[in-house]
Formats: sequence, C-alpha cells, structure tokens
Amino acid sequence: MGVSFVTLGLVYGVWYAFSVFFVALLKEFGWSRSVGAGAFSICVIISNIISPFVGGMVYSIGPKKVVILGALILGVGLALCSLMQTWWQFYLFFSFIAAAGIGAAGWVPNIMIIQDWFKEKRGLATGIVSSGIGIGILVCVPSVQYLIIRLGWRRAYQVLALFVPLIIISMAVAFLRKPPQAPESPPMEVGFSPTFIKDPLVVNEEWVSRSWSVRQAIRTKQFWLLGISFFMGNLITQSVFTHQVAFFVDHGMKALFASYVVGLIGIMSVGGKILWAGLSDKIGREITYTMGIACSMLSMILLILFSVFPLPTMMYSFSLFFALGYAVTATHPPLITADIFGGQAFGTIFGSLMILNGIGGAFGAWFAGFIYDMAGSYLPVFVILIIFALFSSLSIWSAAPGKIRRVPGRIRKNDRLIGS
Repeated sequence: MGVSFVTLGLVYGVWYAFSVFFVALLKEFGWSRSVGAGAFSICVIISNIISPFVGGMVYSIGPKKVVILGALILGVGLALCSLMQTWWQFYLFFSFIAAAGIGAAGWVPNIMIIQDWFKEKRGLATGIVSSGIGIGILVCVPSVQYLIIRLGWRRAYQVLALFVPLIIISMAVAFLRKPPQAPESPPMEVGFSPTFIKDPLVVNEEWVSRSWSVRQAIRTKQFWLLGISFFMGNLITQSVFTHQVAFFVDHGMKALFASYVVGLIGIMSVGGKILWAGLSDKIGREITYTMGIACSMLSMILLILFSVFPLPTMMYSFSLFFALGYAVTATHPPLITADIFGGQAFGTIFGSLMILNGIGGAFGAWFAGFIYDMAGSYLPVFVILIIFALFSSLSIWSAAPGKIRRVPGRIRKNDRLIGS
C-alpha cells in the first residue's frame, strides 16, 4: 500500500506538473494554447491506450517488473524533454515516451495490486492509495515551478528524470510483495447446504457468476455506460488541471502563486478521496459519485464568477470543490468496474475502460485550449463542463452497480447472518 501510494504520487505529480511546464513552454516557444495542450492530450491517450496491455503484463510477469519498467521509460522521456527544441520533439518525448512510462507505472498496475490485497473495504483502501496522487500534486507542482524559476524548465526536467525513477524503483524492489494466499476452506460436513455461504454482497447472482472476458464485457450496455461516464469525468478533470494555471495567470496572478492553487487542490483531494471512497462502501457508489460530481459542477460555477469578481474567497472555494469533484472521478472508476466486472479479467476490462477515460482527458485538454483560441475566454469551456458533469452522473445511475453488488454498508441484517 505504501509503495503504491508513493508511486502514484510521483507519477501523477509529473503528470499534473504539466500545467506549470505549459506556461513556461508557451512563453519560450510562443506556441498557441491548443498546440501546447495537444501534447498533454496525446500523453493522456497513450498512457491510457496501453492500459489493457499493462493489465495483461501484470498477470504475466507481475506488478513489480511492470512498475520498474514504467519508471525507467518515464525517466528516459523526461530526460529527453530537457533537450527538445521544437513542438514535435515535445510531442515525441513527452506525449509518447514519458506517457508510456506513466501508463506502465501508474494507475492500472497499482489498482490491480490493491484489488489483490484488499477484498473487504476495498473502497477505503483505494481511496487511501489514490490520495497519494493528491500528495504528489501538492509536492511536485509547486516544487517544479520553483525549479523552473531557479534553474529553468530544462534543468527541472532533468531533476525529475533522475529522482522520480530512482525513488519508484528503489521502493518497488525493497517493499513490493505478493499478497498472502487465502487459507483453504475446511471440508464441508455431510448435509451442509452451500446456500448458507451465499455472498451477501451479491445482488445479481447470474451476472456475477459469469467468467467475464473483455470481448463479453464490451457487448454489454454497462461497459459503454461506464465508458461514457469515465470519458466525461476525466474530460472535466484534465481540462481544468491543464489550463487552470494559465487561467489564473490571465487574471493577474503570479505563476508561482497559481501553482500553489494547484497544490492546494492536491492536498484537499487527499481527504476527498478517502472521504468518497470510504463513504461509497457505506451508502453506495451511485449516490457518492453524484455528490462528488455536484461539487465539480459548483467549482465550474465559481470559476465563472471568479472571471467577473476575482476574489480570493472564490479561488479558495473553487480549490475545495474542484478537489472534491476530482477525487470522486479518480477513486470511483476502479471501484465501480470491480462491482460490475470483478474477476480474473478485471485488469484487462478496467484497462479497456481506461482507454475511453484517457480519450476523454485528452480531448478535454485540447478542447479547452481550442475554445480559448477561438473565443479568447475560458467561460464557454466551463459551461460545457457543467453539462458533461451532469451526463457523467446519469450514466453511472444507468449502469447501476448497486443492482449487481451491494456495498458492505447496504447488507441487510439477515444477509449478514447468512453470509457468516
């Protein structure tokens, strides 16, 4: 759990540090915002499109080797970024090479580790581990901005290229272990009925009893409803994360102070991830996801108001509500996918859904830059994001994970007795 916490913090600390590199690169090279954000969009696509392959590699060679390989590739990509001179080199080094490292060392292998280690209170465990991303944002984004100011963006990339892989690989080698094997069940007594060991979490026994494969999963409406929801949720998240520093700089803030706002979101998201993931084990995934999405919608409204009344209270309120909205879109995809498509093929099914998730984030980062270039303002973007947030929540309700598996907090008393 500690290895995954730190690994996710470092990998996605690099990911979200793009927002401060973005401002520095625009200043030096004079790229349009759509061109600059396009690099991040392709990075999101590549890091997610390899997810099914990463899931398969975890099963074949183990998570430790996959994470180590990903960290090495990430380091190579970051080192090459420090040498770039043109936009196409940035796309090659960051959007393809570094992105492959992020995908291999990031979300999918670490979520699969947690799925193997934790069967009960899986939501809470996932929330704690994914909160490492928030710590990574808090530490890495302001630190990278400080390095850019003191040493320049090229040297900042070199520092990341050295220390991020070194820490991840050292921790993986020293501490990453296989989960303990479950004890064998004692032999049943004569006359014992298997109905008394029914899983109290299962609602739809026929659905859960299937041995799901990727090919079977993609033929269901649940798969595509989850894909739509994850697409829109990540579109919102990456649109804001990519452009928020530029947005605040446009409204008179210093780049370093704007990076602190990103860090503030990171630290607030730590509590948000633990809150939402733990709460979802008690009241259900659908309700919890909707509460988080409502926070995301409110954060967009606050950005619109900040454009007119740039008050510090609105900025800090935005940080809180966006952190809560981001937290729910980060923690719930693996939990909901496991509720619906749990089993041996979970890694590849979840990885396949992460392709749609990545496309949403990629499109969002580019889309926000494109709309800004066309309209000269981010306000139309924020309105569209509110609409997408609503559809993301409706899609989860339509997929209805609670009609397939209950969360522990929704088990009826008589079911607990039967399950025991």
